[in-house]
Amino acid sequence: RKYNEVDADFARDEGEEDLSLESWRAGHKRFFTRTLAEIGREFSEDMPLICERFRVIYK
Repeated sequence: RKYNEVDADFARDEGEEDLSLESWRAGHKRFFTRTLAEIGREFSEDMPLICERFRVIYK
């Protein structure tokens, strides 16, 4: 899915900061802007992401 298609459920499930979509977007925008600049690329709201969920099956 694209960055701007990430929903509140995914943001909450990732479990960072206050679990809101707004904080997820702000934090990830900072990360992607900084990281992409290192390789000469720019952040874009419609850039594709790989969004994965994992399920614990054994502890």
